[in-house]
Amino acid sequence: MSDIERLTFKRRKKLIDRRFQYRSIAIWLTVVPAGFLAFAAGLALFYWISSARGDELMRQTIASQLQIILPPLLANDLIIMIIAIVVGISVTHRVAGPIYRMQSDIERALSGESHARVRLRRGDAFPELAEKVNELIERLDESRKG
Repeated sequence: MSDIERLTFKRRKKLIDRRFQYRSIAIWLTVVPAGFLAFAAGLALFYWISSARGDELMRQTIASQLQIILPPLLANDLIIMIIAIVVGISVTHRVAGPIYRMQSDIERALSGESHARVRLRRGDAFPELAEKVNELIERLDESRKG
């Protein structure tokens, strides 16, 4: 595969480093239920305060509003979580791919292969790091020669 082909080649595999990608997505996904729980805790506290004051009308109003608000809110949270999974896989792919590529190219250089260089696709993360890794590999090659 030529350098040009390698730079324009699309990775078919979206889950390159499953552990990293799943962990990142899981962290993003905790935000949605945490927000829902905070909202529910606020409503429960308001409901409890109304009950403690003996304000039956307020308590009934809160209960009826919860019946109206909760189903669409839960559906909204589910949709957001699905979107977070899809976007999370795409975004972590842009990070995990270059990391995987750099690791494999560093392994090639350490095994003695000369001219092993990191080549990333357009739009991949860490282009500056790839340049530094290439510089390090070049210096390693020079030290082996001389």
